[in-house]
Amino acid sequence: MKAAFTLLLFVLSFGPIGAVSADYSDGWDAYKKENYLKALVEWLPLAEQGAPQAQYNLAGMYAKGYGVKMDDAMAVYWYTKAAEQDHPRAQYNLGVMYLLGTGVDNSYDEAKKWLQLSYANGFDEAETFWNENQLWKY
Repeated sequence: MKAAFTLLLFVLSFGPIGAVSADYSDGWDAYKKENYLKALVEWLPLAEQGAPQAQYNLAGMYAKGYGVKMDDAMAVYWYTKAAEQDHPRAQYNLGVMYLLGTGVDNSYDEAKKWLQLSYANGFDEAETFWNENQLWKY
């Protein structure tokens, strides 16, 4: 009986993973077809559950105004959620937003922090941006 219960728990544990993956894929398919409302509907629950790629995608939608009203503060919110989970592109975009003061107060310290993390997590463009903006001066 205990073995059957353990097996049942094991099998059930894969259910949500498959559903999350399908929701993400459905969102991506909709996004590619420029059906941004459907992408939002698919990704928002995932983002709220802590999925960094969904958070990153929502941030981009808010930054560009795709399917939602353009809102830099919301873009910062979702980029921060993803960046805190070591999403390198979210870290990069957040660093750029802090440098430019887009959706947040301008902060060289925050910009440098997020760009350094982005680079450390394998996003080489962060180094290029760092050098182009001479952030070592600050």
